[in-house]
Amino acid sequence: MGRAGLSGSGQMAIAGSPLLTGLGVPELAAVMERMRPCHFDAGQQLCAAGDPSDTVWVITGGLVHWLAPTTEGGGEVMFRMRKGEPIGAMDAVTGMPRSATVVASMATSALAIDRETFVDLARRYPQILINIVSTQRERLLRANARRLAEQARGEEIALAPGPSLKVALSRLVTAARQACPRPVTFTDRALSFAGTLAAAEDLAGSNATVVIPAELEAGTISVLLDEVDRVVALAGTAEEAEQVGRLGTAVPGRRLEAILVGDDAVEASRSWPAESNVAVVRTFRREEGFPLADGDLAWIARHLTRTKLGVALGAGGSKGYAHVGVLQVLEEAGYVVDYAGGSSIGGFVASQLALGRDAATIDARFRAAFNEDNVNALFATPFGGGSAGIDVLTRLLQEATDGRSFDDTVIPLVIMAADLSARAPAPQRDGPLWDALLAALAVAGVFPPRERDGSRLIDALALVPVPTAAVVEDGADIVVSVNLMSTDVLDRWPEGPEIEPPARKARRGPLDTILEAMDLSQLDTSTRHAALADVTVTPQFAAADWRDFHLADLFLAAGRAAALEQLPSLEALALPVDPDAVRRESPVV
Repeated sequence: MGRAGLSGSGQMAIAGSPLLTGLGVPELAAVMERMRPCHFDAGQQLCAAGDPSDTVWVITGGLVHWLAPTTEGGGEVMFRMRKGEPIGAMDAVTGMPRSATVVASMATSALAIDRETFVDLARRYPQILINIVSTQRERLLRANARRLAEQARGEEIALAPGPSLKVALSRLVTAARQACPRPVTFTDRALSFAGTLAAAEDLAGSNATVVIPAELEAGTISVLLDEVDRVVALAGTAEEAEQVGRLGTAVPGRRLEAILVGDDAVEASRSWPAESNVAVVRTFRREEGFPLADGDLAWIARHLTRTKLGVALGAGGSKGYAHVGVLQVLEEAGYVVDYAGGSSIGGFVASQLALGRDAATIDARFRAAFNEDNVNALFATPFGGGSAGIDVLTRLLQEATDGRSFDDTVIPLVIMAADLSARAPAPQRDGPLWDALLAALAVAGVFPPRERDGSRLIDALALVPVPTAAVVEDGADIVVSVNLMSTDVLDRWPEGPEIEPPARKARRGPLDTILEAMDLSQLDTSTRHAALADVTVTPQFAAADWRDFHLADLFLAAGRAAALEQLPSLEALALPVDPDAVRRESPVV
């Protein structure tokens, strides 16, 4: 086809192609006169590894994947190639079979030239051969750099808000940048769609998160589901939610994440097709004026950057006041906890947190529940308070949780127990909170197992003293664990409240020895489970007993000190979002 038959975009692609860099106008014209336009549908192969090298292409629009060859054919995507990039030039010059499989990722246009003509042009214009060598060298460097950076590569996340929520896009990007201490970038919307995808791949090498703006429409979403790591759709109306449901069928086997804002969107999601592979990660109320509340917007930012924070609070009896000290430090630093879990007394504190209570309220509830009268009643005999002790424990747990259930929590909660019947951990996530806590606090030798549906549940100390893995399973990206069991015992209490500990009461019987032996047997288990977290907080205590609830202030101070020591480790992974700064600094995107 003659030069006159080429479109303006085709001429521009040829002129800007690295294959033809350095050629003058007459040379470019000679090459363009011999090229013909062609088109490939999404998923269509341009060539397969091992095929004869009979054609060279220059992409003029769209996007193609250069696949590493495997014994089965095309393997992993090594390169995304877009407008201007040549395909098959080296193979054509050497006459060797195709070295890779190349597939159109989306509808793609190209200019093609047959091998004989291309080789003839390369002989006439040696600059073409120099350009081929340079292009191959650049691709080798890119491949090596990709292999070296694979472990540190950031995530490419497409964010597709419906029209009603596009107003939130700039604030979301600003909040995401504030939530993550590592670089977060937003791709340039001035680029073509294919250009954006190629740019995002490059940016992922130096950024923790690359946010790609996208439209909530079928063609775009289907390509993105194949191209990027995650696709998150935001729907704020019934129509937008219905569209998300349809989009969930676009690419079988690939999951589309959805965030629904408003009752209409939530209601519409109930009618999604059965085959729709959409995961609703969160629903929010729609606010007057700006559609998302500050806290909701911050949560989405944490979800995009994988900085959602969870806490795993360990077993330890009265030492659980240290958990309150840890929560005080997190709260003062501005962190919001998104997931909570606890074993034994850690479950009690975690339940209070999950009900939306701040550290000061949790402290007050803890002291009211385990006051001197209740503690004396719980441990009235050498082996606990008997049936009267169970009644006291049930009452104080019902009062502390206001009779609420897991359905009433404002964040996901897991309360860990151990199932004697199944001889396995028993994470509890439904039912009345007091009932789950009754099982979680059923210390062997003190209280009888909590029997439920054929299970005999007791304190999780024996199996999972710190439920880090369960909090991760619920969805936390970053977990702070608090381990109350340590081999180190301080000679004196660290700096804290000016309180002189009361004289230790005489041991009341064999139960103390049994429980001390249980604690010793679980020191290593507790440490291992806590170490699964991203940040491990291990408060240091002087000599104290698991039922020394009168030492609340000293335990709390120890928790504060340990959390402050580990705060820099958390700050290296996630940062609190300042809503005022988000509103003030949001760019126009």
